Amino acid sequence: IRAVETRITVAVSTVSFIIKRKSETGANFDRKRSGRPKATTESEDKFLRVDRRLTGQPLQAQLNSGRSKQVSVSTVKRRLPAAGLTGRVAARKPLLRRQNKTKRLAWFEIFGSSRRIFVRHRAGERMLPQCVASTVKHGGGSVMIWGCFAGSRVGDLFRVRGTLNQNSYHSMLQLGQGFIFQQDNDPKQKSKLCQNYLVKKEEAGKLENMERPAQSPDLNPIELVWDEIDRRVKAKQPTSATHLWELLQQTWEELSEDSLISVVERMPRVCSAVISAKGGYFDESTV
Repeated sequence: IRAVETRITVAVSTVSFIIKRKSETGANFDRKRSGRPKATTESEDKFLRVDRRLTGQPLQAQLNSGRSKQVSVSTVKRRLPAAGLTGRVAARKPLLRRQNKTKRLAWFEIFGSSRRIFVRHRAGERMLPQCVASTVKHGGGSVMIWGCFAGSRVGDLFRVRGTLNQNSYHSMLQLGQGFIFQQDNDPKQKSKLCQNYLVKKEEAGKLENMERPAQSPDLNPIELVWDEIDRRVKAKQPTSATHLWELLQQTWEELSEDSLISVVERMPRVCSAVISAKGGYFDESTV
């Protein structure tokens, strides 16, 4: 051992340890080490994954409130990616309460803010309720419009000046024959004046009035048409309300038959997705 120590200039204890390890294991590979014990338990790791919206410091504070030995923020931040949870912008969807989900499912039985919120989720968990930022309806914009389409053709586009009430909405409802008419649940559209008009049309066999559950813009195909209109008009950078109205009319007339038909043909897949989600959220990019 002394001779080896002199030739390779290492400590006697190191040479002795290597010889002993070779005699015991038959090799000079490092033995498997147990490593430093984890600072958190398995149950604590599960606790960190419960609230998808809390950031590192609030999670650390909650965890440390019940521990004698404190853990660091960096420890907390390491546990989340280890569980497959990475920061993402929350999907924005209308708020779906239990009764909303029930009504969405019943619909199939009858008819066959700009602020981003970050959450953590695994692949395929984007539409979990705890990973969705719920939205509610609100007004806005400098030009209010109303329009409709059927199959491969658009109807008239109306500009609403001032406040849209039941009388002005009723004046727009000059519906033809043979339609299944779908609208949302805006109070003006549910007024007695407008509902009576639709009931009379239905009783006369002119149309079928389709009820739609609340908080369900994803079940109305015209919402995709509005999204397309919005993208195209914004790209043209309107400079005033008058210019905006001109661009809206132009873009409305430019919608192709193929784009409208594709929106309609998408609806069976949407229906299947909502049923699979038991009336809850679904990833619209997959249908």
